[in-house]
Amino acid sequence: MLLECADTSLWLREADHPAITLPRWQQQLDLLNEFYQAQASVVLQFIDGEYQVVCSRQHTDLNLYAGTQFHDASLTQALKNHTAYGLLDLTKSQDPKSHLARFNSLLALPLYWSDGQPFGVMLICDSQRSKHFQRLLPLMENAKALIQAELKHLFLMQQIQMMSVQDDLTCMLNPYGFNLMAPRQLSLSRRFGSHAGIVLLQDMTSYKGVMEQSQGLRQLARVIHHNMRDADVSARIEDGLFAILAFVDSQANLESLTKRLLKQIAKEEIKAEIAIGVSFFTPTTHLAIEPMVEAARQNLHANRELKQQGGVKA
Repeated sequence: MLLECADTSLWLREADHPAITLPRWQQQLDLLNEFYQAQASVVLQFIDGEYQVVCSRQHTDLNLYAGTQFHDASLTQALKNHTAYGLLDLTKSQDPKSHLARFNSLLALPLYWSDGQPFGVMLICDSQRSKHFQRLLPLMENAKALIQAELKHLFLMQQIQMMSVQDDLTCMLNPYGFNLMAPRQLSLSRRFGSHAGIVLLQDMTSYKGVMEQSQGLRQLARVIHHNMRDADVSARIEDGLFAILAFVDSQANLESLTKRLLKQIAKEEIKAEIAIGVSFFTPTTHLAIEPMVEAARQNLHANRELKQQGGVKA
């Protein structure tokens, strides 16, 4: 299995990252703002056409505080068209709804993740020394190098975390661990003629907060763990979705397993709304793990729709 790409689709300010030192980023912006004598200096993160202020230095209230989000079509176009080294081909924002529309001049230096994908932009807004930007450009490039070095560190940490086979929240296998261990276990069991089934258990509960959700998922993980045999493989493969590769004697045993799980969840008074999908295959089918999971996922969708419609699981 190939290692997934690191996740670059989350706002940097939504969680703490040991690899990122935002006070150091802020210090760089403070220095740039002083040298360029600018109205504002900003680091923006870019995701799907939207920008969020990571950190900023502004002389007056220009609505560019950390965490502020906005769109800017002209900046996005300049970022996508940029192929050369140096500043973006953008002197002023042409988007009247943008938070940058108030500025008469912009110096924009693109920032990148270590895989070459755009992270965002470093901006110097309304500099009084824009005529001398070539002499001052090394200052921006030094700040860019520092920021991109920390982004590279974060990127590598995410990759190392994905290489781990354990889910941090539940201590079960994570998706990488499941895709690594399940095919091996399935291949080994088929040599002895074992039947196999996939059980997908999805928590559809609407939790009030992150802490309550985390506690609910840990409780479900504990129930799954206590009802599995040593040869079985279980994992949390998505936020509220658990996968179990179980080795059984017949399809009836697989149904008994799902009933036992639901009974145990009810017995421990776990207030969770659960949907279950299953798939069963004999050793002679010789299917890989992926189509087994996909068949169980389709069964899960069908059962989930029945639950939402007030029906009874087949």
